[in-house]
Amino acid sequence: MYSMTNNPKPVVSPRILITGASRGIGLAAARQLAAGGAEVVMTSRDPVRGSAALDQVAAVASGPAPTYLPADLSSLASIRDLADRLHNSFDPIDVLINNAGTASSRRVLTVDGLERTFAVNHLGPFLLTQLLLDLLMAAPAARVVNTVSETHSGRLDFGNLQGERRYSFFSAYARSKAANILFTYELARRLEYTGVTANCFTPGPTASDFGRGEGGVIGFMGGLMRLIGRPADDSARTAVYLATSPEMEGVTGQYFIRGRPALSKRITYDREVAACLWAISEQLTNPGREVNQHIQEVVR
Repeated sequence: MYSMTNNPKPVVSPRILITGASRGIGLAAARQLAAGGAEVVMTSRDPVRGSAALDQVAAVASGPAPTYLPADLSSLASIRDLADRLHNSFDPIDVLINNAGTASSRRVLTVDGLERTFAVNHLGPFLLTQLLLDLLMAAPAARVVNTVSETHSGRLDFGNLQGERRYSFFSAYARSKAANILFTYELARRLEYTGVTANCFTPGPTASDFGRGEGGVIGFMGGLMRLIGRPADDSARTAVYLATSPEMEGVTGQYFIRGRPALSKRITYDREVAACLWAISEQLTNPGREVNQHIQEVVR
């Protein structure tokens, strides 16, 4: 592992998987990690955009060549297929950066009948992390890093998790990001004795392609962020720090803003809410009994 500050080459190149790596913060983090010597495995929904992003990362890589695997995180089947391909090609995985995200101005259902924002932002990383736990546990000290947002919701209505009763772009996004943080903290608790840590960070307002080509509130907010937000390279530095810094060894269950630990909203520390969300997420994604059995075996 290496530090965000001095960025020396690692003795052994860590293998780092980044979702949503074809643009924005994911692509910026991939470039920085590859330039520092890490072996970067990139995934995103659009293979054309992903191939172009792979070329950018390969051009700056100072260690192993990066890899690109297309996957649609709105599809449970696609996530399972990605996990299978990763198992066939990579063992272990040192760091998983769950970065892919979306927002929708109207309530749209995925192929699995799930509300898309909740599916991509929360259920996708929830399932992918579960399916890759054995690869993470095979590493000496693996890390899970989740991209969240300071605009996460301060409440969670389990009767409206997927906008069943009422839907708005902002509430759906904020709800999914609160779920990300609850998942991070609960994952850290469940992996306490496994050697795998879990932390999350908010990149803050970032100039990216978010909302580009969209109308309404999403298009307006995306355009505003491109005017006032920090460059993606700056916003990605916290992800790189959490993924690689020796200072983060053993640190788990924390929320970071600009490289510093901070407090998320009160609801995210409620263990009953976290346990309930975990149970619902398991019901919706069905990760399989072998996941929990593997954790229990390691703890023993």
